[in-house]
Amino acid sequence: MIRIILSGAGGRMGRAVAAACDQSCVIAAGVDSRDVSGLPYPIYKSVAEVAEQADVIVDFSHPDAVYGLLDYARTRALPLVLATTGYAAEHDAAISAASLQIPVIRSSNFSVGVSVLMEIVSNAASLLPGADIEIVESHHRMKADSPSGTALTLIEAIKEVSPCRAVLAGRRSEDGKREQRQIGVHSVRGGLGAGDHNVMFLLDGETIEIRHTAHGRDIFAQGALQAAKWIAGKSAGLYSMRDILGAM
Repeated sequence: MIRIILSGAGGRMGRAVAAACDQSCVIAAGVDSRDVSGLPYPIYKSVAEVAEQADVIVDFSHPDAVYGLLDYARTRALPLVLATTGYAAEHDAAISAASLQIPVIRSSNFSVGVSVLMEIVSNAASLLPGADIEIVESHHRMKADSPSGTALTLIEAIKEVSPCRAVLAGRRSEDGKREQRQIGVHSVRGGLGAGDHNVMFLLDGETIEIRHTAHGRDIFAQGALQAAKWIAGKSAGLYSMRDILGAM
């Protein structure tokens, strides 16, 4: 039985994670800076207040919460699953430093399907070095960051095999004609959709589209729980969903 401290417990994803727990995992305590009630486990305003025993921390909260989570996890030698997006450079540095002492798995998207999408897109970019590439991502109206963390990770996967590509977020009249070896990324916000990512490889006379659509938040919750079970007992290091995919 994996005991989880759930950061962001009162949010939509936090509640989805709790609902996805089965006989192999349980929420030992929740953390949320907002007033949250009605949950069947203790809720604390700060992770520093949590006294319950746990095996792993799962975070679906806010980028700035990462500092307290890293301190708590290091003090108690707990693995950390980071599912929050929108990290800045200083957050990245803190996460990398902590991963020298504790196991940390970080992903912009915990869907197994998106992990496969990353591999396919990387292979396509390697096979089609001359293609024009455009990414269109669509999310619900409440999503704060843009482009999405998943879109940014897709760009990283492309640039791993095609490092000279420049990135253009949005396209305006003053940007002029499309430049060669450019990745265009476009964000759509509206409705209640959980997430849609479409990567287009445009060639002279033909187009290849690789698309992933999330039909609900359950897939992200299940992926985060899979990550929590996988990372328990791992040695210190910075891991990703690619590591889990390779172990499946």
